[in-house]
Parts: sequence; structure tokens; C-alpha cells
Amino acid sequence: MIEYSSLNEEFIIKRFPELKEQVKEEMSELGEFLPHVIFGDVFNQLTVSLLKQDDYLTNKTISRIFDMYEDLSSNGDDGAQNLVQVTLLEYLWDEKITYNRALELIGEHTKELWNYIYNYLYIP
Repeated sequence: MIEYSSLNEEFIIKRFPELKEQVKEEMSELGEFLPHVIFGDVFNQLTVSLLKQDDYLTNKTISRIFDMYEDLSSNGDDGAQNLVQVTLLEYLWDEKITYNRALELIGEHTKELWNYIYNYLYIP
């Protein structure tokens, strides 16, 4: 089980070594690791920009991002799942293109969290 309390800079850097500098910079600005803030700042704009590219279905980075979402959705505690739903997935509902393309990439457990969002957000 992935516990929310274990979500830290090492969790991100281990999966995405290329984001090390950005994670370190975010932490230095905050003075601590705040999962919702750091994950949102590191992944949301990157995910949206990759989803808007023509090669989004074959892009290895976006695939790794959605694999991480699935891992947190299927193996995470309630806090980790909340981070995926509220901080990471809701952000993809802002535009029709990111909404539709994300639907093509999300895994089975991530889809369950995605479906909860229908209760309080409108489809773009």
C-alpha cells in the first residue's frame, strides 16, 4: 500500500529523475514537501502540455505519468487516492481536449476515481 505520508520528493524523483530539479525548486520555495501542492505544480501543466501533443498516445512520459496515477489509484490509501482525484485528475477536466485524451489513457482504478468527479464537475 502506498501511504499518503510516504509521498515525498524521493517518490517522484525515483519515477521521474528528469524532474529532480523542478521538485527541489518547488520544495525550496515551500520549505517542505506538501504533496497536493508539489504533485500539482510538477505534474499538472506537464500532463496537459503532453496531452495536447499529437503523439500523446505514444509519448513515454505521459504513459509513465498515467502509470503513476494508476499505481496511486490502485495501491494508495485514501489520502493518496484523494491526491489523484482532486489534485491531478480534476485539472484535466478544464478543457475538452485534455478531458477526452485523458480518458483514452487512464487505467481501470484511475477510471473509478475519474467517475467520482462526475458527481461535482461538468464535462467540458
